[in-house]
Amino acid sequence: MQPLKSKDTALRRANAADGALDIFVITPWFPNRPGGWPAPFIAESVGALAEMGHRVRVAVLRGIVPNFLERFAPREHQGKIDTAAFHSLERLETSRYLALPRGFLRRLTNLALDGTVKRSLQRAFKDRRPDVLIVHSEGLASGAVEIAGTIGLPVIVVLHGENTNREYISGGQQVERFRRSLSAADRLVIVGEPLRAYAAKLAGRADHVCVVWNGVRPPPKTRVVPVPDCKPLELITVSNLQEGKGVDLLVAALHRLCLAGVAHWRLTVIGEGPEKPALRHQVDAANLGDHVRFLGAQSNTRVLDELAQCDVFVLPSYREAFGVAYLEAMAAGLLTVGVRGQGPAQFIVDGETGLLVEPRSVDALVQTLEPILQQADRTAWRRIAAQGASYAATQATWQAHASRMTDLIRTVVAENTSRPSTVSLSTSRVVAP
Repeated sequence: MQPLKSKDTALRRANAADGALDIFVITPWFPNRPGGWPAPFIAESVGALAEMGHRVRVAVLRGIVPNFLERFAPREHQGKIDTAAFHSLERLETSRYLALPRGFLRRLTNLALDGTVKRSLQRAFKDRRPDVLIVHSEGLASGAVEIAGTIGLPVIVVLHGENTNREYISGGQQVERFRRSLSAADRLVIVGEPLRAYAAKLAGRADHVCVVWNGVRPPPKTRVVPVPDCKPLELITVSNLQEGKGVDLLVAALHRLCLAGVAHWRLTVIGEGPEKPALRHQVDAANLGDHVRFLGAQSNTRVLDELAQCDVFVLPSYREAFGVAYLEAMAAGLLTVGVRGQGPAQFIVDGETGLLVEPRSVDALVQTLEPILQQADRTAWRRIAAQGASYAATQATWQAHASRMTDLIRTVVAENTSRPSTVSLSTSRVVAP
């Protein structure tokens, strides 16, 4: 890569003087518009950093799928980003790489991906060298860490959840690919404590893994109207409908309650995914069609509107690294039910800011939901919901997330000052967790 220009060095010194950081972010996910799909949390994260006064540039990598395979393409590769709508960012651009769906020719796809990552970063760094490179997902880490290492640029890789696609994680040379790049990163950030073991195994070391929560924005509407006795209690769940989210357990629990005569409720299911057909069949087989409605994937704005019309959020996910959906529900004033030992247990204190149930337990869901649905003591659970709303509004905002990320970046940049200017992935340290 070409040496930095003198005006770039002067700019970096000016940024340092006023406390601003120069941050470059590369991600495979980004919403096409604010509050949209996919991964609005990425836009919220970088937007919060920009609102703190940092200079933030973002490169989004999306796959190009041959026309005859387009129907298999992931949704995150589709559509066009409205770059003007993300005005707080200094630059937002999209690059494309050849992506064959369902793992076809994984090595070819990886070569295309790494090449596109390198070219994208080389173009960006030629204009100006940032203080730090933030990489979202293990998939982009290989090419990004290699390019950053050649100029001694510190790298933070962020994992947002456990990848349940075992073929993708462990097939072919993927294990070594991820281990080499993730072990060479300066920090491996996870969004929740339940991800620590997974991240350490993927990276081959644990000493550089740290937690930085995602956050929520205060909702435009909250649920404050008491529920009349004559009105069904409104339950809602928001999730990617995939194995591990536990929506099937929720439906099973509600079916059991209906059979016991506890039927004064309605459930709204927001989300898409491979489990949706099975869930629909489960609802139909249990004759719950009048109680359950499926809305499919919705914009974040629509989700917040729906939350404001509901009373209880339930998602018995037993594979949840963090759980922004729970925090959004808490912030909107809903009584929020999560799973003990999972991501939401970091901010849901059972009986104080929400309720926790045992994992994979229909019995636990029945026992927790029955007194709520019978509305035996509305005052008690509404008090818990109010405390949850207060916690979300003060402790789990995107501003708090940006402040924690800023502290981490400053630490990493300071550590990097004495590092040699050239680092090779082939010599990166790998320590067994």
